[in-house]
Amino acid sequence: MAIKTIRSDSEACERLEAVRSKDESFSQVIKRVVKRPMDVQQFLKEIGEQPISEEATAAIELQIKSRGRSFSRRR
Repeated sequence: MAIKTIRSDSEACERLEAVRSKDESFSQVIKRVVKRPMDVQQFLKEIGEQPISEEATAAIELQIKSRGRSFSRRR
């Protein structure tokens, strides 16, 4: 595993220290607190493979209509 040195100001170090457990490294704190960015393309691919049910579509349309917005379903 490669190791890199990062620079941070005193306040950032204090914040890390405040959320750090006794036996936790700063790398572990960062990985726990700063989540990986979402892969939007992968997410869209995955939901595209899971068709939405008619029941779910109807519930979504009902919610939108209850907010006073118009909605037309694409088919």
